[in-house]
Amino acid sequence: MGFQINNNLPAMNANLNLSLNNSKLDKSLILLSAATKLNSAADDASGLSIANKLSSQVSEMGQSIMNLNISVGMTQVADGAMRGISDNTDKIRELTMRASNASLNADNRASIQSEINGLMKSSGQIASTTSFNGINLLDGSGVGKVSADARMSTIFSSFIDVTTQENATASLDVIDAGIANISSIRSSFGALQNQMESDIRNTSAMQISTASAESQIRDVDFAAESANFSKTNLMSQVGSFVQSQSNTSAENAMRLLQ
Repeated sequence: MGFQINNNLPAMNANLNLSLNNSKLDKSLILLSAATKLNSAADDASGLSIANKLSSQVSEMGQSIMNLNISVGMTQVADGAMRGISDNTDKIRELTMRASNASLNADNRASIQSEINGLMKSSGQIASTTSFNGINLLDGSGVGKVSADARMSTIFSSFIDVTTQENATASLDVIDAGIANISSIRSSFGALQNQMESDIRNTSAMQISTASAESQIRDVDFAAESANFSKTNLMSQVGSFVQSQSNTSAENAMRLLQ
């Protein structure tokens, strides 16, 4: 009966198993260090494609949220300016009511008229200068949703004249109509802001859900992968021991034949 020791099959098998385990160990280390299980298309071609599409959607939704936040900022600037015009108009109405008093003389009315003119000028400047990133918002030149025509010639149908009691009384109707115009503009801005804030909340919720779906495909389960790493590492250590023992057995057999 022949005895063959040229091919140390146990050692060869141990070496093969050790090589496979070391390969798995290297891959596990890559997964744990990169925090993603899709480091290349070879890992999961279809999964990588889906994850990339989801990632693109997350980025697009992020940009949409940013754009909406910018628009909300524009609306807040515009409404803040309209609040200034509204406050001026309330003061103008108060002065006009005072001017409608029959006991006032011409000098009293002239003083009130001068104060009203100053408030009208202030409101006109607010309308002509309010802007956001270089875009005028209240002078009637805007083309977007966050724009309005708050010029005095648009808000009020005629000049506010309180130089006589009759004119002051008539001007009250003009002022009340102007207040209604201002309220309409502010209501539009308020509704627009509420809608955009709702869109932000909805888009943010969708973004979180989409990012979670991407994470399920792309990200490593650290608990599971850590357990896998420990198992593979132990198997590699055992494989190294088995390989060492196989080589020792072969060496002992060779000594017996010498």
